[in-house]
Amino acid sequence: MTIRHVGFLGLGLMGSRMAQNLKKKGFEVTVWNRTKARAQELAAQGITVADTPAQVASSVDAFCTCVADVPALREVALGKDGLLSTAKAGQLFIDFSTVSVALVHELGKAFSAKGVDVVDAPVTGSKNGAEKGTLVIMTGGSEAAMARAQPVFAAVGEKVIHCGTLGAGTQVKLAGNGLIASMLQAFSEGLLLTSKAGVDPKRFIEVVQASGFRSPYFDFKGKALLEHDFSTHFSIDLMHKDLTLLVENAATYRVPTPAAAAMKETYALARAAGKGEQDIGAVISVHEQLCGHRIGGKA
Repeated sequence: MTIRHVGFLGLGLMGSRMAQNLKKKGFEVTVWNRTKARAQELAAQGITVADTPAQVASSVDAFCTCVADVPALREVALGKDGLLSTAKAGQLFIDFSTVSVALVHELGKAFSAKGVDVVDAPVTGSKNGAEKGTLVIMTGGSEAAMARAQPVFAAVGEKVIHCGTLGAGTQVKLAGNGLIASMLQAFSEGLLLTSKAGVDPKRFIEVVQASGFRSPYFDFKGKALLEHDFSTHFSIDLMHKDLTLLVENAATYRVPTPAAAAMKETYALARAAGKGEQDIGAVISVHEQLCGHRIGGKA
């Protein structure tokens, strides 16, 4: 089946921008979102709004999901009026969410029984990458399903890495988010320490970016931390969810993950402080309060 009509379910920071890019790249697009007002914002762009996930699956060649967590994806895919209820042989299901590997396998079994190809394809690149269509997509699924999904991937991302069989993309995404959390935490702590010690934190960033441990991520987050700009690119709530999934996933393989476990508790602390909807960079603001100093000046 040639993919001309794509359904997109989940229109948060990432999904809304990905759906718009699909439309810009020439696909017919039908969307659904739990909060319908957010979906209606796209109607003026010639995007059709469906009333239920089942309505989406009944009319498209491929359907994509990008929702917040395991319960949300299970409801959208398997619940009453969910995608499975009207899915048919020959369709393609691409999940861009970050969920559990166990759920990915569950969806694979359920949809494959109806003749639907399933690909897990979590992304990285935050809302800026979603808007520009430059996301990095890590995928799991058969070679045949990958080939069918390529036109969709090309509309929303610039780099696709096929990690292996179904679930492999999610395994890599969870591990990657553990790395991001650890990098950002160490970087933020370094900025706070140098600042409180009376050193210009910009010098810390300069040294980091002139060294073997430089990263474009530190340019992006360094500016935000210095300016205390915690507008959300990737929320504390979502990172806490992903770290929880990572630790649980690692336990099934008996792989110790003490760094990820420590990061999970750090994010739990920020959530308890009421910062869950803020960007992950806001984690450091809890530490600033504890030590009575704000990066770049007094608290």
